[in-house]
Amino acid sequence: MAIVAYVSGHGLGHSAREVTILRDLPPEIPLYIKTAAPEWFWNAEVKRPFTLIPESFDVGCLQTDSMTVDIAATKAAWSERQRRNEARRNDERAWLESIGARLVLTDVASFPLTLGLPSVCVANFTWADIYAEYPGFAAIVAQLEAEYAQATLMLETGLALPMPYFPRRESVGLVARVGKLQVLGAGRSALIYAGSWGMPFPWASLERSTDWTFYTLTPPPEPWPRNLVVLSREALPHEDLVASVDCVISKAGYGLVGECMAAGTPLLYGPRSGFAEFAALDAALLAWDGGLRLESEAFLSAAWPLEQVPPKGSVTRLPAPGAVRVVERLVALWQAASA
Repeated sequence: MAIVAYVSGHGLGHSAREVTILRDLPPEIPLYIKTAAPEWFWNAEVKRPFTLIPESFDVGCLQTDSMTVDIAATKAAWSERQRRNEARRNDERAWLESIGARLVLTDVASFPLTLGLPSVCVANFTWADIYAEYPGFAAIVAQLEAEYAQATLMLETGLALPMPYFPRRESVGLVARVGKLQVLGAGRSALIYAGSWGMPFPWASLERSTDWTFYTLTPPPEPWPRNLVVLSREALPHEDLVASVDCVISKAGYGLVGECMAAGTPLLYGPRSGFAEFAALDAALLAWDGGLRLESEAFLSAAWPLEQVPPKGSVTRLPAPGAVRVVERLVALWQAASA
């Protein structure tokens, strides 16, 4: 009678979205998580019982840094992962049967949707959308679209691409962790989120912004500027940190954009190539009063117009109703499949 969630390990954004949802599932529903994302993240965020199995069924995009995709390496990795998925298809079906799985959720591998169980895709884009921009990926995109079309239901979480290949689709709204304001210290402050791959910023130049304190979770090369504070991940919940600073400086990704919008914290960001999701995120950020987009050179050289950051508390906080709505749909589908 279990739900099995297959969550992409490409960065932490997919896991950040799903922990916001899955931690509120009723405790009587057995929950299994299959992901390559770090176990510490899930243990810190989800306090209900669950079983985590470190496994991956997609490759996402292979990147050289937080802004750059290696298209050739991505294609080779996808082909290898596809061969592996086909080789373990029967074993995966047998495992699902052995645990009494009744519903499969994916964010955002297509393979779990082809295993014959009622299935839900929860996302704002798929790998079919991302790969559609890459040369030589036409056959891959066609296969992925056919697999995604097998979903029982697509629950679209806002800031989304069109995804017309899903025959059954509902919009649930933004899914985001909503932070609480904490006191960090005197003066203005910014969180620099460098992502899993880091950012090639000239970190020493931050000392020019003498009236700002910068926080980061990823230690940059030493020596560090005097106004940079490197925090441990245990120091403060990430969403609280986002809610407490005057602005966030980072690439635009779904999880971080959602946290900024829900908290009313401005996001200063640069363009991102090779990732089709950026168009939807960029449009939403520019329509919101907290999005500050820079050209790539200015962003990467830390020529940040911090004087344009709105005063704390003056930016619109947007609602994030998506997690509650997804939980309601998952419970209803689980009950129907278990009847």
